Amino acid sequence: MHLKDFLFSVANFVILFGALFLITRKMIVRMFKERKEKIIHELEESARAEENSLAIKTQVKLEQEQARQQEEDLLANTRQKVEENSAASAESSQEQANVLRRNAQERERQLRAIMHGEVSAQVLRQVAEETAKALQKDEFAPQRIALVDEFIRKTREAVSARPSDILTMMDGKKLAVTVTGAQPLTQEQLMALRQTLNEIFISACKEAEGDAPACSEVIDLCSETDESLVAGVRLRVGDTVYDGSVARRLERMVRDAEHEGKDGRPVLDGVRQAIGSADNSLDIYQVGQVISVSDGICRVAGLADVMAGEMVELKGDLRGMVMDLDKDNVGVVLLGQFAGIQEGDIVRRTGHIIEVPVGYGMSGRVVDALGRPLDGKGPIVPDGYRAVESPAPSVLHRQGVTVPLQTGIKAIDALVPIGRGQRELIIGDRQTGKTAIALDAIVNQKGKDVLCIYVAIGQKESTVANVVRRLTELGAMDYTTVVCASASEPAPMLYIAPYAGAAIGEFFMYQGRDVLIVYDDLSKQAAAYREISLLLQRPPGREAYPGDVFYLHSRLLERAARLDAASGGGSMTALPIIETQAGDISAYIPTNVISITDGQIFLETGLFHSGIRPAINVGLSVSRVGGAAQMPAMKQVAGRLRTDLAQYRELASFAQFGSELDAATQSTLCRGQHMTELLKQNQFAAMSVEDQVIAIFAANEGYADDVELQDMARFEREVVAHVKMAMPELVDVICEGKKIPADMLDTLRQTLKSFKESF
Repeated sequence: MHLKDFLFSVANFVILFGALFLITRKMIVRMFKERKEKIIHELEESARAEENSLAIKTQVKLEQEQARQQEEDLLANTRQKVEENSAASAESSQEQANVLRRNAQERERQLRAIMHGEVSAQVLRQVAEETAKALQKDEFAPQRIALVDEFIRKTREAVSARPSDILTMMDGKKLAVTVTGAQPLTQEQLMALRQTLNEIFISACKEAEGDAPACSEVIDLCSETDESLVAGVRLRVGDTVYDGSVARRLERMVRDAEHEGKDGRPVLDGVRQAIGSADNSLDIYQVGQVISVSDGICRVAGLADVMAGEMVELKGDLRGMVMDLDKDNVGVVLLGQFAGIQEGDIVRRTGHIIEVPVGYGMSGRVVDALGRPLDGKGPIVPDGYRAVESPAPSVLHRQGVTVPLQTGIKAIDALVPIGRGQRELIIGDRQTGKTAIALDAIVNQKGKDVLCIYVAIGQKESTVANVVRRLTELGAMDYTTVVCASASEPAPMLYIAPYAGAAIGEFFMYQGRDVLIVYDDLSKQAAAYREISLLLQRPPGREAYPGDVFYLHSRLLERAARLDAASGGGSMTALPIIETQAGDISAYIPTNVISITDGQIFLETGLFHSGIRPAINVGLSVSRVGGAAQMPAMKQVAGRLRTDLAQYRELASFAQFGSELDAATQSTLCRGQHMTELLKQNQFAAMSVEDQVIAIFAANEGYADDVELQDMARFEREVVAHVKMAMPELVDVICEGKKIPADMLDTLRQTLKSFKESF
C-alpha cells in the first residue's frame, strides 16, 4: 500500500471518529443523566417498599403475640384470619419491592447498552455530513488530489466494456463518457484517463469483432464538476457508473449501518464494521432515468444491459421489476406506492432477478408479495433467498401422486380425493364457500407434518385479518405462512404474489417436506396481469387478456409436484381458486386453469343457497388422479358413491314432474336424500378418515334409510362412536392404509345392525 493511501485512510478514520465523538458526546451525557435520575428514583421507591414490608412483618408478630394471650376458644378464627391477611400483605409488599428492583436493574442495563453503542441513525447521518464538510477544507487538498490519481490508476482494473458498449462501438458510434470530480480535473489527469479508457474499449472491441476499430478514439469524454462529491471522482460510461467519490462511500456507510440497525443490531456496531472495512474500492452500478410514469408503470431510458424480471431500485425504498425490453427504453412495474416518482428520477440496477426470503422463519408469519413482514412481529431471519420465477421440476424428477392429502371434508375425501403433489382447482361463483374449503384443508393438516401457505390475492385487508385470526385460534398458524397482496396494493404486487408463495413453498419441497399452497384467487391475478399488459401497450386478445395469460398460470401451477426420492421426496400440493360469473366455467380463465390442473371441485350457487354445504356439484367435479391418492378403506366403501349421487340428482330433477314412482326409484331417491344429508358439513368441523369411512359405509349399506333427515347428524355421531368402541381394530386397519378384510366387513355389518336396533 502506498504511503499516501495509508495517510489518507488514517486521516479519514480520525475525522470520522472525531466527528462522531463531538456530536454524540453531549447527547450521551444528557441521556445518561436523565437515565441515572430515573434509576435513583426507582431505587428509592424500592427501598421504601422494603421498609414497609419490614414494618408489616413486625406488626404481624405483635398481633400474633396478642392473639396468643387471649382465650383460644373465642379468638381462634380471628387469629387465623389475622395471620392470613398479614401474610398476604407482607408477600404483596415484598413482591412490589422485587418488581421495582427488577425495573431499576432493567433500566440500568438499557442505559449501559445505549452507552456502549445504540446511537441513532440520525446522529450517524449528521456525522457523515460533518465529515464531508471537514474533508472539503484546504488542509485536505493533497488527499483529494491523491484520490483522483488513485481513481485513474484503478480505472484499468475496474472499467470493462458492457454488451451495450460493444454494440455502440460496432455501430461506429463513440461511447459517451462523463467524468465528474469534486474539483476540476487537470489536463494531465484528463489525458491519462482518456488514454486508459481508449485502450480498454479498443481492446474489448477487438476481442468482439476480431479487428481493432479504424480510429484510435472510441470515446467522447466530457468533464464536469460537482462539489457534492466531497472528494474523488465519478465516471459514467453509457449506463454504467464507476463511483469512487467520498460522498458515495459515506452514503454507503450510512445505509449499511442503518440496515444493520433494522436487523436488530446496534447502529454503532454497523458504523464500526463499515469503518473497519473501509477501502478505496469503486462502487460500480448501472443507472437509467425515468422518462414517464403512470398507473404503476414507468418507462426508463438507459439500463441497456438489464435483464427481464430483474429488480431495480428507485427513489426511497421503492422497488420495481423489469417487464418490457424495448430498443430505446424498458418498462418497469412499480412494486409499491409510486406517488413520489417523477420524470428524471434515477433508476438503479440491482443485478438480481426479483426474489423473496425463504426458510423456516417464514412459518407463522404474514408477509407481503416481496416477503416483507406485515404482522408486526419483527424482522424475519431467512435461510436464504429464492427467485419468484423458477423452472418447474423436470418430469424425470417427479413421481406419481399416490399419497393422500386428507382435507377432513367428507364430500371431497370420498368423491374427489386429493393427493400430495396434485393440483386441484376450486371453482365457483362468489360467496359459494371456495375459501372455506381451502381453509378447512389447511386446518386439517395440524399434526400431519404438512406446511401450509395461503396466498391472498386482491382481498380486503380485513378479510385477510379474519383469516389469520381464525387460523391462529385453531392452532393452524404455527405451520402456515400467509402471503398477502391486498386489493389496495398496486397490480404488480397482485401479479407476483402467487409466484412468491410458490417460491416459499419450493424451499420446503426441496428440503423433503410436504407443502399445501392455496392461491385465493387466480382470477384476480389474471385481471392484474391484464391491467399491467394493457398499460405496457401489449396487444389484447380474448376478453382483453394478453396472449400469454395461459402461460401465466401454467408456469405457476406446474411448480406443484411430488419429487422422487433422489430429489428429496418432498411435495407441493396446489389448490388454486377461480371465481366464475353466473356459473360459467366455459369462460377464458376457467377453461385455461381447468386444462392445467388435475381436476376441479365445482361449487354450485343453487346447492349453496338450498343449504347443502359444501355445495359440491358431483357431476362437474372430478379428480383426474382418482383413487390412486385415496385411502384404500375409503376407496372400498365409497366406490359407487359418485354414481349413486349422480343418479339421485338426475332422478330428483325428473321426479318433481311425476306423480307415481316405482319402488326402485323411490328407494334411490330415499338413499340419495340421506346420503346428501350425511355429506353436509360445517366449516372447521373436520372429520378423521376412520370416522368418514364408518359413516359413509353405514349410509351406503342402507342403515340410515329410515332415519329422519333432521336426525342424520345425530345418527352419524352415534354410529361412529358405537363402532369405534365395539371395533377398535377397525380404526387401526383404516389408519394403517389397508383395505378392510371381508370378515371384518361382516362383523361391521353385525355391529351396525345391533346399533340400529337400539337407535
